[in-house]
Amino acid sequence: MHKETVWTFETARFSVALEITREYNYQYDGDDEDGSIQDAIYRGELIAFDSAVVVRLDGRVIAVDHLGGSVYAAGEVERFWTDHRDSDPMNRNCSIMRAARGGNVVIGHYFPDMVRIAIGEARNALANVPYLRAA
Repeated sequence: MHKETVWTFETARFSVALEITREYNYQYDGDDEDGSIQDAIYRGELIAFDSAVVVRLDGRVIAVDHLGGSVYAAGEVERFWTDHRDSDPMNRNCSIMRAARGGNVVIGHYFPDMVRIAIGEARNALANVPYLRAA
């Protein structure tokens, strides 16, 4: 397995990072009746990886949100953390897309939700901690 930090946001004391871990022996568990997806993973045409958004305070992990089993075309893995900012508003969760497709339509971008969840968990973890002085 190969872990890589592919995205970070930092403040003076906090950091939020997306770490992805490539899965080389991944067994695809989705809809793959003819086995073509698994074959593409074996050939390296599709990349399987697990991801974690990690929140740190002064370098210590205080919250993590995990997602396993993502599969993207080789050379397009970065779409996992960039697609929510697509230049085409019809590919984003925004007012233009909802006006065209209906107010209840949601495009499933995992990355922004993972960031929101990890930060929420960090806030909960620190909710009862006395005021944190700068180091």
